[in-house]
Amino acid sequence: MPMGVNNNKKMIDRFFKDNPCKKEAVPSPAAMADFQIKLLLNRKVNEEFQDKINDLVLKKVPEREGSVKQEKNEIETADLEQIIRIMRRSPDPMNQHILVYRAMEFEDELIPEIVRMMKTSLNTGFIETAARVLSVCRKDIADELVAYFNDVRSPYAQSMILVVLGFKADEKHVPWIIEKYKELKRRYPDESYCDGAVYALSEIENRFYPIGERG
Repeated sequence: MPMGVNNNKKMIDRFFKDNPCKKEAVPSPAAMADFQIKLLLNRKVNEEFQDKINDLVLKKVPEREGSVKQEKNEIETADLEQIIRIMRRSPDPMNQHILVYRAMEFEDELIPEIVRMMKTSLNTGFIETAARVLSVCRKDIADELVAYFNDVRSPYAQSMILVVLGFKADEKHVPWIIEKYKELKRRYPDESYCDGAVYALSEIENRFYPIGERG
């Protein structure tokens, strides 16, 4: 293993030793985003899971069925511009995964636009959906997100970008992510924005240092 890679692993180990994960009664937005993205990356499992959840929800709130079906049809026939409009209005949670998979059909044109919009958007619904789309896409966007990170207007978007980097960033970004954790924790001590870095480091560790290969 190259020395730099080994140092990155040591940095992650030290980070989690110094910042042990706390079990919260209500998961932070970063924790929820990380969970949802991992589901999205396994499409078959995700669709089965969502079908079960949707059935349970509609049994309790049957009046939502009509609007959910109408929106689903809209998403499934949406073009590039319509997808962005639907993302900005924050669709029903039951249709979120359908929107992400539809967005992937326009990946080449859509991803650069979403990357651009993440820099200035203050729309939390859009930011959350954009994080899912960026994490699932095949494009290498890590360096671009890192390059403009300090200019991102919303700390919420910064937190979600860090979650995305957990699925996109290389090991070389480990020291930078740790620095962003410290910055967000210092600047927003009463918020959970720094959790984005925690989940980023956890996902990088899972991707580059599988449990069976860890020293």
